[in-house]
Amino acid sequence: MDLRSSSARSIERLSAGLPVPVLAKIGAVVIAFGLGLDTFEHTIGRSVHDALIGAFPLGEHFAHLVVVIGMVIVLAGVIADGIRTQRRLGRREGRVPHAIR
Repeated sequence: MDLRSSSARSIERLSAGLPVPVLAKIGAVVIAFGLGLDTFEHTIGRSVHDALIGAFPLGEHFAHLVVVIGMVIVLAGVIADGIRTQRRLGRREGRVPHAIR
């Protein structure tokens, strides 16, 4: 559980203590994975002969697609959280009005 608490502290520090939607967190993980894959494809993956689409190998296109999918997931999380918040305008007690959305 120490790993979970340290990651929770890291997220709290990054968000300045404001709540972050769960779907946005998942999207951030997908983006981080895509960036790692992209780094691999631009360095080590370059030496492996891969099918070319345009001027770039297929692996680079796939890595960029993973990052774009992560961005879409983050955006969907932010929009869904904003819609949920708008539905509960009458019940604002206990909610942080300046949350990261």
